[in-house]
Amino acid sequence: ESKLSPQLGTKWPVPIEVVEFGYKPVVNYLESLGAKITLRMDEKGNLFRTDEGNIIIDSNFGPIRNLEKLAHDLNKQPGIVENGLFLGLASEVIVAGVNGLKHLKRK
Repeated sequence: ESKLSPQLGTKWPVPIEVVEFGYKPVVNYLESLGAKITLRMDEKGNLFRTDEGNIIIDSNFGPIRNLEKLAHDLNKQPGIVENGLFLGLASEVIVAGVNGLKHLKRK
C-alpha cells in the first residue's frame, strides 16, 4: 500500500539491470535522459548483483510522462538487460494494506 503512487516516478526510482562491464556508458546515457542514478548496494556495501551477476542502477527520472518512450529508449541501449517498467504485463494488482486487500484493474 505504501508503494502506490499517483504517477510512476513520483516516489520510486526505476530499477535498471545492467551488464557490469558496460555500466559507465549506461550511466552517462541514463543521465542524458535526465535520471539521477544510484548504484544499488547490498547489506555489506558491495554492488548488489542479480542472479545473472549483473548490477542494478536505480534511476530517478522524476514523474514519467511518457512510459512507452522511456521503455523504448532504455530497451535500445546496449548494456541494459532489463528495466523495472514492465509495461503491459499485468492487468490486475492486488494491494495489501491496513484495511485488507484491494484489487486494482487496468482500464
